[in-house]
Amino acid sequence: MKNSYLVAGYIALFFVSFFMASCLNDDNKIPPNCYDGLLNNNEENIDCGGPCPLCDPCTNGIWNPELGETWVDCGGECGECDPCNNGCQDGDEVGVDCGGSCGTACGELCGDGLPNGLEDGADPNCIAPNPDLADCGGPYCEPCPTCDDMTLNGDEIGIDCGGPDCDPCPTDGNCLNLLLDGDEDYIDCGGTICPPCLDTLSYKINGQLKDAKINLSVSLSGGTMTISGTTLANEQINMIIPEPQVGWLPGVTVQFNPTTAPDQVMSYISADAIAYGTVNGNANINMDILAVDAVAGGIIVANFSGNLVSTDEQAVSVQNGFFLLNIP
Repeated sequence: MKNSYLVAGYIALFFVSFFMASCLNDDNKIPPNCYDGLLNNNEENIDCGGPCPLCDPCTNGIWNPELGETWVDCGGECGECDPCNNGCQDGDEVGVDCGGSCGTACGELCGDGLPNGLEDGADPNCIAPNPDLADCGGPYCEPCPTCDDMTLNGDEIGIDCGGPDCDPCPTDGNCLNLLLDGDEDYIDCGGTICPPCLDTLSYKINGQLKDAKINLSVSLSGGTMTISGTTLANEQINMIIPEPQVGWLPGVTVQFNPTTAPDQVMSYISADAIAYGTVNGNANINMDILAVDAVAGGIIVANFSGNLVSTDEQAVSVQNGFFLLNIP
């Protein structure tokens, strides 16, 4: 009798296990935060990619020419492009996808990661736009990086030297050669030989230079960098930058926008107390980390540009942003 009870128990356990396994399917194996409307959990886009279902390439906000798209999320199998978002200059547009009846000013496209507007990478005939020259050149965006512009930009590690395109930088430890060499923390400052690097944070709003000299600060907590500063005219800029997925490394580009990077936040408050930020509308800021040692006593150096938007959809252009800050 006892053995028959054991056999019956094993049979019951088998059927319960079979029933539970049959209840598992592709839906309830997916983590619950794949349906929370937030970009998290190592997702590629909101609630898709990574551990979540694959992202639809026609709605991922990325230009995928290798999949047949002629522009972002359109063309090929993704359907016809909107005339104001097709990578061409057509109709009454004054640049690629800007001006005229499209309503978007060409300068607002600086920082969106696409070769459009009047940028050097834009092609009005939409035959061969150059993504490497997106967001630079033309009358509104910052000049495109070159190896002879006396500016540290692009992939350079010193002014006009280093990286994949420019000549190698000499490394003689000279503190007056406008190069990042020796054991300097940044160009001609820091390390064992050169004078300390001095904190600075400057940027342009609609072409006007702003220098945040007051209450300039940086803090590092749990991998997140918080930066703030105020100008003499009481204009404020604030940044919250979580640690990038690849870590705090030179050469990393950090994006600020409300769609794919909601955790990175940049805000600017004008002298007349109007707040602009990266959580509104089509705001977009790209920040290039030039040098970083994300520890107490370290340093972070970066440049940034793009546009910020107010809650009533008014945009300001941010250009020539730069900061060098010693981390306390």
